[in-house]
Amino acid sequence: MSVKKENIVIKKLVDKPPQTFTNDCNGFSLIEVLIAALLFAILLLGLTSYQQKLMARHHAFYNRLQAERIAFQLLESYPNSPTNIIPPNWHHQITNSFYTAECRIISITITLPTQQKIVQKRVFC
Repeated sequence: MSVKKENIVIKKLVDKPPQTFTNDCNGFSLIEVLIAALLFAILLLGLTSYQQKLMARHHAFYNRLQAERIAFQLLESYPNSPTNIIPPNWHHQITNSFYTAECRIISITITLPTQQKIVQKRVFC
């Protein structure tokens, strides 16, 4: 390179204005990321709470269905009702009343640990 060309290149580098930073940057600032993380955490807490409530309801419906099945099974095998099919902490009561002179109503009440009662009745003649 010649001396003249080197002087021009050096002059261009020296005469160049200093770089200034503008607000035209791409990306996210720290506060935006923190706000997004906070919203995401709140959303996850809400979804977790919703899932816990759904699981509790599912468990309650499952227990009710199981109690209905047990009551039906006890009525099907009446008067020789097996009591070993009843889970621990569940209670059952069998009542017998007259419907007519020849018929009787057998009522089976199963009480769940949540104090929910399931009642099934059948008429035997």
